[in-house]
Amino acid sequence: MKRYIHQFAIFTLLLFQSCGLKTAKEVGLHFSTEKSKLPDTLNWKKIGFAKEIINQKELIVVISGGSNPIPLDKWDAFKPTFPYTKNIDRHLLFQKTAFYRSPNTEVNCKDADCIKQREYKNYTWVEMAKPVCVDYIGGKTDMLKPEKGHLVIKTIQKCQTVMFTDSIFQMTDNKGNYYVMHATETGEPSLDAVLPIGWTLKKVVLKEPLIISPFGGGNECFYNIVGDNLGQGYHQYIFADNVYPSNNMK
Repeated sequence: MKRYIHQFAIFTLLLFQSCGLKTAKEVGLHFSTEKSKLPDTLNWKKIGFAKEIINQKELIVVISGGSNPIPLDKWDAFKPTFPYTKNIDRHLLFQKTAFYRSPNTEVNCKDADCIKQREYKNYTWVEMAKPVCVDYIGGKTDMLKPEKGHLVIKTIQKCQTVMFTDSIFQMTDNKGNYYVMHATETGEPSLDAVLPIGWTLKKVVLKEPLIISPFGGGNECFYNIVGDNLGQGYHQYIFADNVYPSNNMK
């Protein structure tokens, strides 16, 4: 597989409503917040437009890629049918990414064997991420667009790392947990999100590139993806505790 990713971009706010995701407690999620081991060599790529569809039955996200990806000029007219649905389009804020293993692949895989490809509607797609569970800060709310004062935390499995090189929009609960905004709906980040009490959001100029990689330790690939009331998405990159979920999470 020579072109296993075509215009790759990050998984962001998935259309989870119809997937019936449970909470971390309900699925028994428990992972170390230690950073996981990365491959010795990462193939960094610049960000392109993500053409993603979600298999709601298998709970897996696939992206246009492989030997016959869907052309960009065919994307708007492309209409998947159940169990597939399109992911929403996102404006990405990071500069580079490296995707190194599809879900449910062997941890000792090599090169093309690490990337699972499937065919759908005469195009090829790369298996990218697997949703695990969803939790809420401030009370249960809409998973795609939380109410003001609420946040949604979606835990996923995805073996990918991302790089920010200039500045970031940093959110924190001021208890030791930090998040970086990775995507917006409008194309322009906003500091006007209404966050839960005690949370803050600010712009930070980087002195050196910020690289965010999966958590769980060893070969695990866990990420927490957070959404605010403006449709902005964040990666958690610093944890206050040694495990997630924390007993202190509310």
